[in-house]
Amino acid sequence: PRPMNEYPTQSELLSCLTNIASVAGDTTNVPFRVDVIPLHGKPPMYSVMIKSPAKDLLRRQIGQILSRPFALGATSFMLTGSEAASLVERGHAK
Repeated sequence: PRPMNEYPTQSELLSCLTNIASVAGDTTNVPFRVDVIPLHGKPPMYSVMIKSPAKDLLRRQIGQILSRPFALGATSFMLTGSEAASLVERGHAK
């Protein structure tokens, strides 16, 4: 497991997701809302709400990157600390 300070901040994850959205062709100014849910002694969870009208597109895009499906029609989902970290790392790798 990673040290706690290696998990993305709310703004890091938000800018990473916003970047994914713009690459996917979404032009919404703030396509997501991200909340970090700290868990005592465990990696944080991240609550992500899709605010963009292109919900299906963005959900598919993120699901592909994480290789896990999200419920159809879901407008919000939870990411684990390691999922959030891998999204952000992948964003930095470009």
